[in-house]
Amino acid sequence: MMRRTFLVFVPLALTTLVLGSCGSSSSAQNLGDRPFVNEQGKRAVTVEVVDNNFEPAFLKISTGTTVTFTVKGRNRHNVISIGDSFKSSDLLNPGDSVKVAFKKTGDFPLDCSLHGTPTSGMTGGIRVVD
Repeated sequence: MMRRTFLVFVPLALTTLVLGSCGSSSSAQNLGDRPFVNEQGKRAVTVEVVDNNFEPAFLKISTGTTVTFTVKGRNRHNVISIGDSFKSSDLLNPGDSVKVAFKKTGDFPLDCSLHGTPTSGMTGGIRVVD
């Protein structure tokens, strides 16, 4: 009896795990009504990563725009996608840059895991519109 229960439970658990990982954690999240700097229509823009801030913190761009995150501060930083909406950066030293091309519409929250969390500290976001 135990073998039969195991054979039913394992496929059910694996199905739940696979379907659960397809949820909203990999899609864009809503940034709400933030003070966005409008850079629509530009093919490339830069966000400065300074000590404890992204400048601008919230950016509105068009689909297809590439955002270059450049560390201008004295400290090391990273650019972390909250919800895996884009590829997060490795640790960046002062003067380093990383480029992210935004090809889909939506809100893409981000943070620096060294100086913030997904909800406080060094946070920001990119809103991509058509």
